[in-house]
Amino acid sequence: MEALMSYRDILVLTESTPAGAYRAQFAADLARRWKAHLTGVFLTSEFMLQFGAGEALYGLPPDDIDRLLRDHAKTVEAASEEARRQFEGAAREAGAESDFINASGDDPQAFIACARRADLVVMPRRLDVYMGQRHVAAADVALACGGPVLVTPADDYAAPGGRRILVAWNGSREAARALRDGWPFIEAAEEVHVLIVSPTGEGGPDGMLQRLLERHGVTANVILDASRDEHAADVIERQMAEFDIDLLIAGVYGHARLQELVLGGVSRQLLHDMPAPLLMSH
Repeated sequence: MEALMSYRDILVLTESTPAGAYRAQFAADLARRWKAHLTGVFLTSEFMLQFGAGEALYGLPPDDIDRLLRDHAKTVEAASEEARRQFEGAAREAGAESDFINASGDDPQAFIACARRADLVVMPRRLDVYMGQRHVAAADVALACGGPVLVTPADDYAAPGGRRILVAWNGSREAARALRDGWPFIEAAEEVHVLIVSPTGEGGPDGMLQRLLERHGVTANVILDASRDEHAADVIERQMAEFDIDLLIAGVYGHARLQELVLGGVSRQLLHDMPAPLLMSH
């Protein structure tokens, strides 16, 4: 039997909360599944960068300024250590090789740079930087990192994922990229469903797509949904519920314009109403 495709390096965005612990467990389970190296990243913040020396510290005695800076640094360090403890415990239990790093949460590009150096990124839809004024969003990372981002639901998710997969397919570049990035999950799944949403009934089961799946050893249930009165995202969510899907694979549509992220309507709704983990690529 030919070896399945796999991820060799998985990166997870950590935090010092119960949600962060669940996410670490989920990522560790994936690392165990593919014998991958697991890296935990905690986003730090600096008081001076957050509040600015000019306004926040104006007029304060030097001793008070030093105390504020020390207290901020100690609080962030304590949160980082708690995130590390949760992450390393999950990695140890999974038997996964791991390392843990701190990255600047004040620099929007810092985590994206980390993400570009991993096969798979696991993160929530949005994470506010601890004791900071910025946040990191999964959509930003997916549009910029050049690889797959696995987004966990709002209440996070520790159970094994990827047994019953739904692939959202519309023939676009983004859908093709998501399919390719999702092969490790797809090849190992118990059930694979490919959903084509087409109110006109066009673009139905595609012989080339079917043969591509078969060459990967995948027998997929291809669904052509011609619903006319539903938004495409609603159709996807309905089909996910019908088949008890525990992983959605979809392309993310949009682009970053200056500091504004512009997402397509389907991508925006799926990220907002996630019923299960979402593997997305751009």
